[in-house]
Amino acid sequence: MRIWQICSLTALLILSGCALKPSIRTSMEPNSSLIVGYFDMSESPYELSCVTMTQDERSGIVYRQSCMTTLPSGLFYMENVPPMKYHIPFFNAGGKLHMISSSERDLIDVPPESMVFIGPYKYKLHDKNLAQVLKITSEKYGLEPVKSPSKKEVLNMLLKEVKDPRWKQRIQQALSK
Repeated sequence: MRIWQICSLTALLILSGCALKPSIRTSMEPNSSLIVGYFDMSESPYELSCVTMTQDERSGIVYRQSCMTTLPSGLFYMENVPPMKYHIPFFNAGGKLHMISSSERDLIDVPPESMVFIGPYKYKLHDKNLAQVLKITSEKYGLEPVKSPSKKEVLNMLLKEVKDPRWKQRIQQALSK
């Protein structure tokens, strides 16, 4: 009986370990980078709660994935990421998962010591049909590139949020140009 319990416990631990998603690996190395973007959710019925980023680095059989620092205002960012490729597959707003892209062509190349601005996008609901009004099917939406807020405005928002003095200095340098 005791051997059966030990085997069951071992199997449970192995299965629970497979279910865990490894977080994005960050680095305090001088060549680390910062990724920042902005989603204007003013026309959305939802509040932005998580923008998910996937790192092009496996941990076991899965890719590393984390929620970026995401503010209800629409600002999202992640500090101290190693230079490599990243992907933003989806975001969460209003307790609902919103798919952005699953295509490898949408990978973001992050060079060493960079601040990568993904840009501002606006959440736009597309025309609703009866099934969507009755909430039988999900609403159709799109993230459309917009000109506002500008990169400078987003960096000013970011400057108020980051804690690391190194990023504050890099953002101030970028703003002074």
